[in-house]
Amino acid sequence: MNNELEPGTSKETKQGQVDNYEQYLLHNRAAIIQKLKQLSKSKSNITAHFGGGKYTLLTQVVDVLSDKDLVVLDYGSNETINKKLLEADRVVFKAQVDGITAQFNASKFQKAKLHEKPAFACPIPDSILWVQRRQYYRVRVPLTDKAICELAHDDVLVPYSILDISIAGIALHIKDLEYALEAGMTFNNARLHLPDGETGSVNLEVVNQLPMKSDNPDAGERFGCQFQDISMDTSAKIQRYIYNIEQMNHRCKDD
Repeated sequence: MNNELEPGTSKETKQGQVDNYEQYLLHNRAAIIQKLKQLSKSKSNITAHFGGGKYTLLTQVVDVLSDKDLVVLDYGSNETINKKLLEADRVVFKAQVDGITAQFNASKFQKAKLHEKPAFACPIPDSILWVQRRQYYRVRVPLTDKAICELAHDDVLVPYSILDISIAGIALHIKDLEYALEAGMTFNNARLHLPDGETGSVNLEVVNQLPMKSDNPDAGERFGCQFQDISMDTSAKIQRYIYNIEQMNHRCKDD
């Protein structure tokens, strides 16, 4: 496996990037299998990047067949993109889940079947990047707060409600999706509007999409987004806001 990371994932500083990524690369086979199974158990969405960054596909780890040295991944809905992935020499998989950044490279894909459903299968990677950013804990935005993020769709600036926030990223809650928004999309100069008049400009990437409630489609979707090269000023504003939420939560517990 080629451990070269894609642009934007090679460093992690106080702005939310990974530095000295080699220390987070796992090479132990048992550890790699355990992490892949963790992704499978959590049903985490994973974005596949291939074709020199030209194509993306949203998938999940369905199963890990260690005895056959195979990772089984969910098959896509677009057959044209599926064929492109099967023909790709190298595919980079990225996931963000519960404050963890996971990334691995794979090749030699084949179409398979699992439980009578089509799937992708590839050899278990020989390393996986696993960064657990405990310092970047995420807090839920109180219902009484009006925290929004404005994204530019062509010439239209659209406000979205922020569900939760950390200095690494945000989750947006969207009930009625009027404009295209999916994993792999990037938005430059998105505008954060936090309570108390705090604002900041950020670049972000949409990394996953999940239903708010699997049994209630009307509840809307949760879009997880990762900040890219966030400024120290905006990072400080977010940290102050997180601190205020924590203080409020502590007061509520004490009452």
